[in-house]
Amino acid sequence: MRWYRIVGGLALVLLLTMLGLPGLSYAQGAGGLTDFREKSSYSAAELAQALFAEPAAPVRTRGVGPVKALPSSPLPQPAVALNVLFAPNSDTLPATSYAEVDKLGTVLSWPQYTDYRIQLAGHTDNQGSERKNQALSERRVQSIKAYLTQHFHIAPERVQAVGYGATRPIVPNDTPEGRAKNRRVEVVSLGRAQ
Repeated sequence: MRWYRIVGGLALVLLLTMLGLPGLSYAQGAGGLTDFREKSSYSAAELAQALFAEPAAPVRTRGVGPVKALPSSPLPQPAVALNVLFAPNSDTLPATSYAEVDKLGTVLSWPQYTDYRIQLAGHTDNQGSERKNQALSERRVQSIKAYLTQHFHIAPERVQAVGYGATRPIVPNDTPEGRAKNRRVEVVSLGRAQ
């Protein structure tokens, strides 16, 4: 009877430890991620809201003052996953994805967002070599950056392009569906230029 408690306690400690370690979590960076790949359509205004919405005003409690965030827990940067689907082993932006990137270019061109900076983050699944996935993810976001700077005259210094390869999965890569979810282009808001 006593060993049941010991095994149960150890299992609980192991579970809580796994949930608390960021290296074991698949939700890396997903805290502030809005996945537009799951929407059939969305507007440029919805994209702007997801990326650049101002944080909510601090909550006041009765006579205690505003609630302050803990300094050790920074808020996640707002990010969206665009519905941009590259062909396998290709870094050419497909014409079928122009509308998605056009929405981003439109938002970045709006006067209220012309001083905002973004990061384009390219992600792959775990199929193939790490080095090739890293290089492919970098080339893909560079092609999106080039499209934005050429078609919307976005200043190149406003767009940072980074490839992460397969290093930041949001779900396990053990099924075709999981690998498809991990192949993504994220747009991360870096805030206003200083």
